[in-house]
Amino acid sequence: MREAVMIPGPPVLEGVYESPDSVIRGSAVIAHPHSLRGGTMVQPVVHHVAKACRRMGLATVRFNFRGVGLSQGEFSGMDEWEDVRAAADMVTQRAAVDGPMVLAGYSFGARMSALAALKDVRADALILVAFPMLWEDLTPDAFDRLGEFTGPVLSICGLQDDIAPPAEVEAFFHQRGLQPETVVISGTDHFFHGRHGPLEAAVESFLLRCLPTEEASGERKV
Repeated sequence: MREAVMIPGPPVLEGVYESPDSVIRGSAVIAHPHSLRGGTMVQPVVHHVAKACRRMGLATVRFNFRGVGLSQGEFSGMDEWEDVRAAADMVTQRAAVDGPMVLAGYSFGARMSALAALKDVRADALILVAFPMLWEDLTPDAFDRLGEFTGPVLSICGLQDDIAPPAEVEAFFHQRGLQPETVVISGTDHFFHGRHGPLEAAVESFLLRCLPTEEASGERKV
């Protein structure tokens, strides 16, 4: 089931809620790339991460950050983690299941999902795709507490990515005490053109191992 939604704010955000074909085992929020560089919830990487999450039984919400599309407000570059929180609250209520919450994001969205997990947003697992090493809006010290996150973390990078170089991303996480599962996808850069299959496979493999079994989850039929 696919449903256009407006996520309560402030600011009110435009989003899309989608439930899996199977029983709902949990929820996932997928955040898009930089708002000032054309990032929206319909970006292909965001779509494919959400698709993989649903295949693993998670209800998903993709949304436009403040100031994008029909979402109210203006771009901040620092406060968009609050939009992740609003989306997480919405999908939890809409899915109506006491299952795991996965925060995912691509590029700038990965940064905001990670930041949300360091605030007061529930996150049982993180999926960080192409976590950028460019520091225009936030400074690196905003993530100094990343090592305090105790749930499983997946970091995905393209081998030829010069915005999120795999070695730099891995070093950045390790310096902050975070030890993510790292997947480097060959034959692609920051945009994963033509490599959405391996991207989905990495997400599904990670979720298969870190999500509770169907018997242990509070699943709900749709």
